[in-house]
Amino acid sequence: MNTISQKIWNPDTGITEIDTPWQTLGASEIESIKKIWAEQQERMKGTRQLTEFTERSSREWAIETGILENLYQIDRGITQTLIERGFQAEFLTSGSTNKPTSYVINLLRAQQDALEGVFDFVSQRRELSSSYIKELHAALVRSQDHTDAQDSHGNLIEIPLIKGDWKTQPNYPTRKGVIFAYCPPEQVASEMDRLVAMHQAHMRDGVAPEVEAAWLHHRFSQIHPFQDGNGRVCRALASLVLVRAGLFPLIVTRDDRDKYLDALEAADKGNLKLLVDLFAALQRVQFRKATALSENILAAQVDRSSVLAGLMRAAEKTREGREKEQQRVFEYAKLLEDDTASDLDGLAPSIQQVLLRVSLRGSAFVNRSTPENSHFYRGQIIENANILNYFADTFSYRSWICLNMVWERKARLAFAFHGIGRPFSGSLVCAPFLEFRDNDDDEPVRSTLLPVADEPFVFFYTEDIEPLKERFRVWREQVVAVSLKQLSESL
Repeated sequence: MNTISQKIWNPDTGITEIDTPWQTLGASEIESIKKIWAEQQERMKGTRQLTEFTERSSREWAIETGILENLYQIDRGITQTLIERGFQAEFLTSGSTNKPTSYVINLLRAQQDALEGVFDFVSQRRELSSSYIKELHAALVRSQDHTDAQDSHGNLIEIPLIKGDWKTQPNYPTRKGVIFAYCPPEQVASEMDRLVAMHQAHMRDGVAPEVEAAWLHHRFSQIHPFQDGNGRVCRALASLVLVRAGLFPLIVTRDDRDKYLDALEAADKGNLKLLVDLFAALQRVQFRKATALSENILAAQVDRSSVLAGLMRAAEKTREGREKEQQRVFEYAKLLEDDTASDLDGLAPSIQQVLLRVSLRGSAFVNRSTPENSHFYRGQIIENANILNYFADTFSYRSWICLNMVWERKARLAFAFHGIGRPFSGSLVCAPFLEFRDNDDDEPVRSTLLPVADEPFVFFYTEDIEPLKERFRVWREQVVAVSLKQLSESL
């Protein structure tokens, strides 16, 4: 079979700078996530819940980073057990993984220790260097002695793995008849020195963390300096940038694989934006998980001195001043609600024309919540939040806008606005759902709820309104498009 060579690293230019002004690539919500997460961490410092959250995040990172590299496979149910309870061999039951238990456990522990080493590196305020990247690689692959390679006849063979040093032979993998050409061994050292120098310049220039993490990840992957383990080092370096900025480690799961590979391929072609957006989306995922911490603390026994210390830290800002500042997000919600109602009002006549072709009863109209009925749909909101994996707080704030559709069936597209996590931290979400309601004669109404977004839209009191409105508009357009597709399949 003929093979085609694709140059991932360009020998004429080497790695390149950020191709466009970095400000055009950033995600506007990241600064708000940083600020609110910092406030939460300060309030919960010393609590068992915060420690456990950090440990679970490290374990999830360790598991998923190896799955992405096809080092092993682990069943989803067992994955959750390992995340919650730690890396114990007895949890890897027969058939739950495709590799020997001891091999998998040793890999997981090495990968978790490597990430914890990243946290230590950040806390020590060390500057990134080529020598540290080598240390990081050695830590990640410490339990591996061999790696796969191809001989001159194309046969798969095992060769000794070089740990903590640059590759000495080309590592050009072939996938689907395409040879991917990375930086050749003789130029790795100089390219890695350039990478580190460029990264340090970016840090001095204040490049946004989500942009820098994406750039550093991609340019490192172009060089591919190690014989094996490059993907894991990529994600560890991106995590280093994000954690240093006060954010969460970069946790790319098996469910993100396709988007991740597509974003890397786009970056190979000069478009870094998809990778930046993916990294921002993954930060939002971790933020939603973090919002459940305070709710857990309210329901659990914690060390009294830790709680009192947290209360004292929280009291450094006056209650009135903090609440007034956080409640700015309520004003933002009203603006987004008005914009949504206007958008759906414009859409309703076209929907009604379609429904009238299906049924003489066809109609479409928009209504929105009032103080008297804002509690409507609480059950649907909780169900949707469980599907999307966050804690819905309907006490701090709640409102909704519905596009109602009637033909032989009834359906509603609801945009529900409410709090996320407790106590209220100045964050709200808009979580849409599509609900179909059917009933036959003498039969109770059957309700089917469908999420129409991969994630709820989270927004913050610290945001600037114009970027927020644009971010929401783009998200809402995708939600409406998905909803219309679902509607077309139900007619």
